[in-house]
Formats: sequence, structure tokens, C-alpha cells
Amino acid sequence: MKLSFRPLLISCFFAFLLSSPYAIALSTDITLSAHQANGKKVELTVSLEQIEQLPQTIITTQLPWINGQAAFKGVKLSTLLEMHSIKPSLIRLKALNDYTTEVTWQEMLQYEPIIAIKKDEQYLKIRDYGPFWLIFPLDQYTELQQTTYLAKMIWQLESIKVE
Repeated sequence: MKLSFRPLLISCFFAFLLSSPYAIALSTDITLSAHQANGKKVELTVSLEQIEQLPQTIITTQLPWINGQAAFKGVKLSTLLEMHSIKPSLIRLKALNDYTTEVTWQEMLQYEPIIAIKKDEQYLKIRDYGPFWLIFPLDQYTELQQTTYLAKMIWQLESIKVE
């Protein structure tokens, strides 16, 4: 009986590729659907690379799901929407596991949450709440430490629907 190592080598190669932090972080995009201020419907896919090209903001905060403070880096949600001329009253966010939450336009402007792609300069992986995590500055605004706002901090963000 002849043993072939080829399938094993191919499997090992793909396992190596998929285990790289950057590859895992790139495994999904965000779908954005909305109506622009002029009434035109917008449906697009936003990749990690596109988010990285936008102005980045760092929020250093302590979260109930992690130990100690962490520095989260990403684009402000308002920046992403404004670059597409979107001014909603309600923003619906959905995670990979179908969890949904809502953020109002007023909350977005007042607290300036970011769509984080990095935590402490490391790309967020799916197993670590990534690749996209909506982060509010909890340490800056004590009212954000309520369950209502913690529930808005959706991780593994998959889509944004703006109304």
C-alpha cells in the first residue's frame, strides 16, 4: 500500500495560512445598506483594507469582557456613514451569530463609537470578538457603563443597515 503525503501537506499548508492573524482578521467584510441624503439606495461591502484607509481613532477603555484596559483602533462609525452621505435616524447592526442591536444617530454623534479592527495593535480575530467590534468609550462617559449601552457594543460585526 502506497501512502501519499500530498493531501497531508496541502492540509498543513492551508491550516498554516488560516492560522495567521492577518488572514483570520480578513475572513469577513461588513455589508452596509442605506439610503443617501438624496434618496439613492446604497448597498456596498466594506473590507478591512478599506476601513484601514479611513482616518483611525483610538479608544482606550476597560470592558467587562476583557481583563484591564485596552487600546482599540478603528474608524468612527460616523466617518464611515458620512463618507457615503448617509444621515440616518437609526442604525441597525448585526453580528455573525445574528445578534442585532441599534444605535441612534444622536448616540453616534454624542459618544463617537468606533468600528474597531485592532486591540492593542493586534488585529481582532473572530475568536477574539473580531474582526470588527463596535466600541464605545466607556471610561470617558460613565453613563455608557449601563447594560443598555453594553448591549450595543456588538462584536463580530457583519452588517450595518441604516434607516
